[in-house]
Amino acid sequence: MDYDEEMFGDDDDEYDQHYEDEYTASPSDTSYLYQRTRLTSTNQTVANAPRLFEFIPDDKPAAVENTFNFDDDSPIDEVDVPPPPGFAPISKPPTRPSSSASTARDPVKAAGFSISRIETPEPRVVENLRARALMRENWEAPKGLTPNASSHRLNQLASILAAPSTPRRERKRAEGKELINLVVVGHVDAGKSTMMGHLLCKLDCVDQRVMHKYRQESERLGKGSFAFAWVLDETEEERARGVTMDIARTSFETEHRRIVLLDAPGHKDFIPNMITGASQADAALLVVNANIGEFESGFDKGGQTREHSMLIRSLGVSQLIVAINQMDKVNWSADRYKEVESQIRVFLERQAGFSKITVVPCSGLAGENLTERVKPGSLLHKWYDGPCLLELIDRLKAPARASDGPLRAIINDIFKATTSQLSVSVKIESGDVEANDEVYIMPTANTAFVKAVSMEGSSAASGAFTGSQALMTLNGQFEPDTIHPGHVLTSRGKDALMPGRTFKARIVVFDIAVPIMKGTKAELYCHSLCEPVTFKKLVSEINKTNGEVLKDRPRCLAKNRSGVVILETEHEVAVEPYTICKQLGRITIRCNNQTIAAGIIEAKVDIGDI
Repeated sequence: MDYDEEMFGDDDDEYDQHYEDEYTASPSDTSYLYQRTRLTSTNQTVANAPRLFEFIPDDKPAAVENTFNFDDDSPIDEVDVPPPPGFAPISKPPTRPSSSASTARDPVKAAGFSISRIETPEPRVVENLRARALMRENWEAPKGLTPNASSHRLNQLASILAAPSTPRRERKRAEGKELINLVVVGHVDAGKSTMMGHLLCKLDCVDQRVMHKYRQESERLGKGSFAFAWVLDETEEERARGVTMDIARTSFETEHRRIVLLDAPGHKDFIPNMITGASQADAALLVVNANIGEFESGFDKGGQTREHSMLIRSLGVSQLIVAINQMDKVNWSADRYKEVESQIRVFLERQAGFSKITVVPCSGLAGENLTERVKPGSLLHKWYDGPCLLELIDRLKAPARASDGPLRAIINDIFKATTSQLSVSVKIESGDVEANDEVYIMPTANTAFVKAVSMEGSSAASGAFTGSQALMTLNGQFEPDTIHPGHVLTSRGKDALMPGRTFKARIVVFDIAVPIMKGTKAELYCHSLCEPVTFKKLVSEINKTNGEVLKDRPRCLAKNRSGVVILETEHEVAVEPYTICKQLGRITIRCNNQTIAAGIIEAKVDIGDI
């Protein structure tokens, strides 16, 4: 089916209408707002689904630009404001105070007026004096801004922007193996944690005594097959429920690569955590279940295989390995492998837009084809003699990184927070950081000094580079409750990240049942950030292939359409245009536990310009 013909041909007459400023939604229109419980799950149709490769730009080194413009912060002149014209005193007789406390608060008596000392007590005159004193107190112009958190923060932002830029450091990248951040995704119960736990055991990354303990404990609970999964699922709740709930992070090395492994949850209830992990990734490993019925439940309507694939592509991941797991449960059937491989490849290439895909059969529980190629005589060797999973991971390539750009370090987790010190885990998306550096936490504008920093998986504490996961200890004056994952560390000067609330974004709408309209409320995901957001304006509907404007001020954006919109977050957030920092410019939008759109931030806008 031709997408352009469908785009122009399937619109009903109602979609050709445009918003007017005075338009008032009728009761029937109100029912289409995202303020009700979803009626259907995502309609996964390959023919009508958006093709993200036509919309998401290819990865290129981030350009460093100065796009921040601030108004002149001139001092406020003192102005004496007279009482308003036409003032008429109150004619109602005054009420005599009943206590000394109320007398002390009386502005007339504070000014030296006493009713007992007036020879001819005229009620109107007394009330006139009282009213004038009150008016003088209320209308006197302030001598200056009263110090408060807002004014202090604005002054701090202005001083950060006006400060000299942090000098560029000429330093060599750490010699050694290339760093790859690899996220593991897939439908719940596909065997992701078991597969990676077994791989880590085969690489001697897990102490044998610890593994023996896991086997004993899991068997005692009647979950002997979960022993390898417990290598990554460390919390009691995850082990009791048998599902990964949060991002598990570890590292290992191959022959040519140093891998930071991010094991993401597969259950639909934990999609926000999966997005957080995928936003940090350079490449992805998609695990699918070869069991008859299990693959279909994850791949068809309502499954997470499709949604995870679309999400990682919209977050900029272009390298993908597909592991068809649990092949031992289908007796290493070549026919079943080809059936699953053909379906998943068509979807990933034609709809999700992946071009670099490799597929490998394996068994995470049995350990077959994980770290070594299958041996002659095995059932798998009869029809497969390709590389094992570890070989494919070793072939992954690191993307271009903005190592020469200004510092952008995203806070992913906070381990310790006091009024004077923070211990955080960060992903450095641009620039580098060393001990004793001065950094700023956005959007709060707190100043911090780096006490110590080290890359995860490395014993050295000298610094961290672009693309690395790092542990940092920050000193300063903090309000611990105001620092959260999703905040960003930045350097000073004209290249400093400035927070905002209103943005122009270019989005592609997923296969949704209810169109996006002006006023739609949702959740915005960007790197480790999650923030309530409102669609303030639908600027235009565009052709997602070439950006051509198809309709100005559309009434709505229906499924599989693309458009330019104005978004407003509930609070100021640390994001940037895609052209400045890719990872801070990619966004995902969800509503009612469903991903409804993804896109990129084009620019920050003032609320008055909408």
